[in-house]
Amino acid sequence: MILTGTYERNLDAKGRLSLPAVLRDEIGEHVCVVPAPDVDALYVFSNANYEKWVKGLFEDRGGFNARDRRDQALMRWLNARTVSVDMDSAFRIGLAEQLRASKHLEREVTVVGNYDHLEIWDRATWEAQSAGSDDDLAELFFS
Repeated sequence: MILTGTYERNLDAKGRLSLPAVLRDEIGEHVCVVPAPDVDALYVFSNANYEKWVKGLFEDRGGFNARDRRDQALMRWLNARTVSVDMDSAFRIGLAEQLRASKHLEREVTVVGNYDHLEIWDRATWEAQSAGSDDDLAELFFS
């Protein structure tokens, strides 16, 4: 399952996001939402992809070590901030106010497929982030 594409959406008055139809089957009925640690967006993973992502964070250390304080701190940070969400019958996921506020998400958002997860960006922030990115992409691609 590879998640791709860019989709402009609106959050409803209760902070719910209707996922694009093309992504609904790929992401599943139960998702994990976590504030992105590296960008101003929320990450949305299927349960299986979330587990793979978390395990991948510890691969270069030989896997998660419960007796390592850094591993414990990272795992604690992830688990404390990750919210499990069920998709409702209208294919919406509810984004808690605290999650939305942490990444400045109000009404207009952009949903971006990023291989194994979705990213939910404030639309203006996404547009600013992606402006002029073709030159950066060429640099990354050919370096």
